[in-house]
Amino acid sequence: MDLSFSELKDLVFNASMGSNLPAGVCEDLSFGVTFLETRSLPGCKELLYSLKCERHPPVSPQNNGVSLIFSNSRAIFEGLSAIDLLVSEACKSVILKNIDSSMLLVGLASNYYGLSFSFYKNKEICAALFNDQLNWENDNFRRSNDIEIRLNNSELKNPLAKRSRMLLDDNVFKELSNLASNMLVPESELSRTTGAGAGLSLIHI
Repeated sequence: MDLSFSELKDLVFNASMGSNLPAGVCEDLSFGVTFLETRSLPGCKELLYSLKCERHPPVSPQNNGVSLIFSNSRAIFEGLSAIDLLVSEACKSVILKNIDSSMLLVGLASNYYGLSFSFYKNKEICAALFNDQLNWENDNFRRSNDIEIRLNNSELKNPLAKRSRMLLDDNVFKELSNLASNMLVPESELSRTTGAGAGLSLIHI
């Protein structure tokens, strides 16, 4: 399925809303996932995987004096909190252990335009992000379980090329569309009389 930036962004937003996520999180995901896809990275597949992961009450991070450490992390929940805490300068770095999608973390961080993020695996930089540019240093990064994120100015030598249209796998498109359909209210007599636009009629003068 061939989609424009805005078409994919809207699809991801609706699929996230159909997954019962808060509107603010859906907005972050819509831009973050689309950012990844425009760099030829499988953001939509990563989102679908994260949505299927077990949801459990968030656990407060541990503080080792320098970093905030999140255990059993999920990008959509602990990941968003970790990035917010890092941006607010509550710590020098955040460590997310057993993260479900390290790639999705990069997409979510891309929403903070004007800040420079570095992503580390075993103390080695795997990805760097600044404004609209992304360096992808190590393809194994997407399969990493423990990731550290820092705010620093990393040199972006070969940023990934950006494309204007995305070719989405048909199965991925179908899954996202099915999730988005959860937003729709089944038609009924009640929905016809009380739903949006109900009771409106054309007035002829």
